[in-house]
Amino acid sequence: MRRLVADGPWRRMARRQATLGPRADRSGMNHWLVDKAGRYLAAAVGPIGVAITHFGLALVLLRLLPPAAFGTFSVLLVAIQLSWGIWSALLCAPLPVFLSRGDAAAREAGEGTLLRLNLHGAIIAVPVFAALGLALDLPRFSAACFALFGAVALLRWFGRAFAYVHGRQARTMMSDLLYSVVVIAVLALLVAGLGRDVEQSCYLALLAGATAGLLPFGRHYLARMGGWRPAVLRESLREYRTIWQGQSRWALLGVMTTEATANAHVYIVTAISGAAAFAPIAASALLLRPVNVAQNALADFERPMLARAIGAGELASIPRSLLVFRLALIGIWLGTIAVGAGLFVWAPDLLFPPAYDLDFLIVAALLWAVFALLRLLQTPESALLQAAGEFRDLAMASVWSALGSVIAVTGLVLLAGTLWSIGGIVAGAVVYLWWTWRFARRWLRAAPTA
Repeated sequence: MRRLVADGPWRRMARRQATLGPRADRSGMNHWLVDKAGRYLAAAVGPIGVAITHFGLALVLLRLLPPAAFGTFSVLLVAIQLSWGIWSALLCAPLPVFLSRGDAAAREAGEGTLLRLNLHGAIIAVPVFAALGLALDLPRFSAACFALFGAVALLRWFGRAFAYVHGRQARTMMSDLLYSVVVIAVLALLVAGLGRDVEQSCYLALLAGATAGLLPFGRHYLARMGGWRPAVLRESLREYRTIWQGQSRWALLGVMTTEATANAHVYIVTAISGAAAFAPIAASALLLRPVNVAQNALADFERPMLARAIGAGELASIPRSLLVFRLALIGIWLGTIAVGAGLFVWAPDLLFPPAYDLDFLIVAALLWAVFALLRLLQTPESALLQAAGEFRDLAMASVWSALGSVIAVTGLVLLAGTLWSIGGIVAGAVVYLWWTWRFARRWLRAAPTA
């Protein structure tokens, strides 16, 4: 196996422990755990800030707008997150694969292709986002702001992955924090200071925040993307063919089927019953949003670390990394559940207006808690398979779970009502968890030990 470095940190630690004995083992482990916890905290600070920001926006719309308008905002937010998943599959996921191969020339050429496609793809996405907003009856100004926000957010999303791969985690954290602060400040200025329309102000604030979030990545990142040139786009697509055949097509299939696994209820409920019917389901999911954001943030951080370990041949460290990763996610899940339970018991009116049925929200929140737990249990293995370039295995796991989710959600919506659509995606999550664990164990058994 090719190696990024001749002598990695795990091999140095092993030699030191062999020299100093059992006490050094305990000391080395404690130091590693403290360092790991600090890195997780740094990786989670920015995304948690983004989660709080999106939570605040959703809460404002939940309390001030009718259910149909809140449902529209929730569907659009799901669409934005889907676009981030597509970007991760097409452009972000190949980055750590280049890193694990250790070929500097191939890494530089691959990065250049991905950077150019990042800009051109974001520009092409503008009319797609605009059409989606208009189809959901957004006013034209709000639809335009949403479309521009979606495109700029894609540039920022790739910038986050680019900074992670190059070991510049602080830039990613600053981007997230700057995005959050600007969104809150602009929203407060427009609504409280200038008395503007709440719905339009939210989309304008999101656009301002995404634009500000590009700044920490610096001129170098923006300059390497170049500009809009059709000839460059055609050339980049030709160069991308190898990446597409090797990793991205399977990663994209995985994203789309994962979307069907996790969000089939969004599209099916909206299609059958409308955005207003989706509103209470989206409202109940607000309490579990920190789990989803932390899961994605820690996976984005851990994936390049696993890729480096694979490239350096330090495979003995991987099981311990996966265990710590899983324990961190479970801790976040437990904390989120405790806060949500406290809100339902002592202050349900703090979040939910009287227009929403509290019994419906409680049952829905319990279903969401089960779903979130199933998702986070498979996240470490999923990150390992992505770092190892095993996108086909992930895609196959997603295909089976997507089929289960779509069938279960459709049947439950038609037979039992919109609330039990969440049960359908829980069934899909069980299937995905089983297949992901199976593929990860197979890879670990087959991987060389040196």
